Amino acid sequence: MIAINQELQRCKCKGYRGVIGTIISTEGSTYQKAGAKCFISEDGHLTGLVSGGCVEGDLKEYVHEIIATGLPRIVHYDFKDDGDIVWGLGLGCNGKMNIFLEPYRPGQNPENTAMIDAFFSSMLTKPLHRITIVDSNDTSILGKTWLVDPASKEYPKIPNNEILQDYMVNRHTKKNGLSYIGGNLNLSIFYEFTTPPPNLIIFGAGPDAIPLVRMAKTLNWPITVLDYRTALASKQNFPDADEIIVYPAGNVPEITINQNSYVILMTHNFMQDQIILEYLLRTDPAYLGVLGPRKRTEELINSSDIDSDHPKLSTIHSPVGLDLGSKTPEEIALSILAEIMVTYRGGTGSRLSEVKGELIFPHHKASPESYMEKDMTPNIDRKSDFQQLLREEVY
Repeated sequence: MIAINQELQRCKCKGYRGVIGTIISTEGSTYQKAGAKCFISEDGHLTGLVSGGCVEGDLKEYVHEIIATGLPRIVHYDFKDDGDIVWGLGLGCNGKMNIFLEPYRPGQNPENTAMIDAFFSSMLTKPLHRITIVDSNDTSILGKTWLVDPASKEYPKIPNNEILQDYMVNRHTKKNGLSYIGGNLNLSIFYEFTTPPPNLIIFGAGPDAIPLVRMAKTLNWPITVLDYRTALASKQNFPDADEIIVYPAGNVPEITINQNSYVILMTHNFMQDQIILEYLLRTDPAYLGVLGPRKRTEELINSSDIDSDHPKLSTIHSPVGLDLGSKTPEEIALSILAEIMVTYRGGTGSRLSEVKGELIFPHHKASPESYMEKDMTPNIDRKSDFQQLLREEVY
């Protein structure tokens, strides 16, 4: 989402328009799930993916039409027949998806542009709910959007009472999905429940922090590096860091730690780590990892003023990272980021092959030639299929 937000700003500055594609529903096996987005600018630049690459090429065919008319539309793809053996190399295989395409036209539709900009910028810093009309008998309201702050105590300002009541029922699911309301307008609503990307805070600018920052930036996470050593905490060593803070040795740097902060302690200085750890245990980060053996972490705590029964001691990740058999700094960085991802996304850290179970092999395998004889063209814009899917989907 950070990359799309940056691309929107580029287009806005250059006067380019574009189209945002959002997966609003899936069925079967697909490369991405509901909520995944891409953005295609009118100069042909693609940001983000909703598939493995095959769908995006087809979506580009709709860009100029949607920009010209200013009307959103839904594109339906069906890859569930046997011919998907070929298509599945790109899509993810054997699934259906509906993609909502909405125009981004700075200058032509300022109200809609402002709402899109607000969504992509706000979701980077706080949880946000987006409510969008994706289908209706009244084409004039297609793409109508409301943004709701889930932390706000105020009642959502949604003028349509049917949509408001439906949202209040579904607002706690935290699952992106469609809701078919029907009524005189035959309304279909798409709910998006977004959380901001991890704000990675690294105490320590040693050589082992360099690959950690470099790899984390490929995930488009905001990164802050802090150290008391000016020679280490530099833009030259950390060109990908969003912020570099140098603070006096023996002190705790001034930085905000909140529930979106993912903190790693790795200064390699025992006294400095101890001072910072004491401070961090008074905050409430989403994740706190301490580099080094567990025995060292225990010594940090036992020789400090931290109470042995402190309730947050059990939340410390020590040793930091997942057990990947890592040895090099790059491999250790990968294990740390993997553990953070598990915390952020709610995964298990298990092998997917174990989670999904054993492969099932059919007794008969068709020849490649038999697949080539089939029609590989995906079904597109099957309105009746879409409406049927809406009615069958359990939100």
